[in-house]
Amino acid sequence: MSRFASTWGRLVAAAGGLLLLLAACGDADPPSPDAPPRFVTTIPPFEMILRPVVEGRATVERLLAPGASPHTYDPTPSDLRAVSNATALVYGAEHLDGWAADLPASRRLALMDLLPASARLPFENSGHGHAGDGTVDPHFWTDPTAVASLLPALADTLCAVDREGCATYQANADSFATALAALDTRLQNMTASVRETPVLLAQPFFRYFLHRYGPRLVGVVETRPGTQPSVRDLQRLIEEAEASGARYVLTQRQLSDQAAGAVAESVALRLIQLDPLGGTEGKETYADLLLTNARLLRDAPTGTP
Repeated sequence: MSRFASTWGRLVAAAGGLLLLLAACGDADPPSPDAPPRFVTTIPPFEMILRPVVEGRATVERLLAPGASPHTYDPTPSDLRAVSNATALVYGAEHLDGWAADLPASRRLALMDLLPASARLPFENSGHGHAGDGTVDPHFWTDPTAVASLLPALADTLCAVDREGCATYQANADSFATALAALDTRLQNMTASVRETPVLLAQPFFRYFLHRYGPRLVGVVETRPGTQPSVRDLQRLIEEAEASGARYVLTQRQLSDQAAGAVAESVALRLIQLDPLGGTEGKETYADLLLTNARLLRDAPTGTP
């Protein structure tokens, strides 16, 4: 392809994106001055975190339907309409749902920016970046103590956006923190029997949970979601699984388990499917989402498949 053709293709794509953006924003109805604040977020867990904090003051709308992965999602024209007149768009991080930062919101809030450094888990030789380069795992919501640690900053940020609702946000954040402490205790008790069970992850989606509660993580099959491991990496994982006595490969329902299945078959491991996103029946609240996954881990069958 010539340089001219390549440049022309990029210009056409950019023009098409601009027309789509203008059309979507033009269809949006301006909010009423008396309407409550309206926050838009990306995935179900962020809705589950945000809703208790704004309850009684604001509404929350979610972009992704249950079952959609933020790693593979493409925004739609309806997403553009949803965020164009929102009070703020709340998303996770560049390495999770960074596409949200390009949506036409008047304000954007990245939850990872509010997470204290002490609560962050870096990727280590994972394919997301070089070890020690500061790249942080964005799946923090699988640990309720991490969520609790960002609530003060979240309440302060919401106060800056909506000063009239500040007292509500702060009171709700305190109540939610109390509920998360109780949830943490319950999860500690539920997972005590599997805390040291060695497992593999299909993708690095549950590291925060495993780091706090177990089971013990000994390897990740796809260090970057959607990127198949090399033959050498697969062989190394198989050797690690055999040496550690790994019992399961933990997969997630939103992404393919093909590579994980190949490792599991080679070492005669069971596949245990978890759901880090929820939003479906029985997993509509934050507590229900984590408790459901904890039960799956606690009750996983023993023995070879």
